[in-house]
Amino acid sequence: LYDQVEINPDMQANTKDAKTQLQEWLQARKKKLPEYRVIQTLGAAHQQTFEVECEIAELGLRARGLGHSRRAGEQAAAQAMMDIIRNLPT
Repeated sequence: LYDQVEINPDMQANTKDAKTQLQEWLQARKKKLPEYRVIQTLGAAHQQTFEVECEIAELGLRARGLGHSRRAGEQAAAQAMMDIIRNLPT
């Protein structure tokens, strides 16, 4: 499965960020934490966009996100992963 989300300043903030939500969801199910990898960096040094992949190998899931920093890219990838998880059959 593959999904992608871009973080932008107009998004509403949740009480917990996406990485925290994902980590808590996995820990509650005794699953390993996800791995984050920068897939590519686009743009000039002062205006870079980071494409980050979030993988939960144990579940065979991957999601990607874009952000203007590595951390924002990780948050976007975690949000994309949460969107995938919410749509999994129960």
